[in-house]
Amino acid sequence: MIAAAADGTRLHYIVEGTGPPLVLIGGRTSTIEGAWWRYIPALSPRFKVIALDNRGTGGSDKPDTPYGTALMADDALTILRDAGETSAHWFGLSMGGMILQQLALTHPDAVRSLILGATHCGGERPETTNAPATEGPLRRYANLYDARFIADHPQWVREDAMHFGKMPLHAIVRQDQAVKQHNLCARLAEIRQPVLIIHGRQDRMVPVARAEELQRGLPHARLYILDPAGHQVHSEQFATVLRLVEDFIGEVERQRP
Repeated sequence: MIAAAADGTRLHYIVEGTGPPLVLIGGRTSTIEGAWWRYIPALSPRFKVIALDNRGTGGSDKPDTPYGTALMADDALTILRDAGETSAHWFGLSMGGMILQQLALTHPDAVRSLILGATHCGGERPETTNAPATEGPLRRYANLYDARFIADHPQWVREDAMHFGKMPLHAIVRQDQAVKQHNLCARLAEIRQPVLIIHGRQDRMVPVARAEELQRGLPHARLYILDPAGHQVHSEQFATVLRLVEDFIGEVERQRP
């Protein structure tokens, strides 16, 4: 399905399943297929799953104009409304989690809860060291997955990689700029909805200290640090993350008026 953003950008999304609405927002360079191919069939029996390609990726337009998490939060709201919903639970990974922080601040009525995976609130922080040397054809993914996971589960990583999408260089640059400009650390206390934070202990792209920073800043957040897991925590710990998401949304739904 296609929805039109306020600036005319065409946004591609899908809807599967029935139940409480859950919107899935991928990270930088992620497509629906690349980020969520394991999750959509697992979640759709219990939820109305809405997933979108962020501008710059997949079936959405890829304009060579400035991107920002505020603009992309408006994109997400456009998708929600086009799918016939006014509020939902939201699950975002990495840049997707940044988009959702902005969404909760600018459109709080659209947010029942947030699930933030492998993300942070912005600002400059010291970079992590390089990933341990990984041999073989999967070494290009050493910054995404824990090295032990690559060694122990190479077929799992290959299956993920088969679903990764491609995007033009200008769109990668535009998404990079959106990530670098994002900084809501001083405003986290304004987000009043329930929040579930999921992070990998071995995440080399977003150190675990950034997840702990999120938890300290968000008034109603709980943090699960999964070990072992890298930046692809949602894939490496698929069964655990799936259970955490289902249990969390079920609890929030039971407490809603």
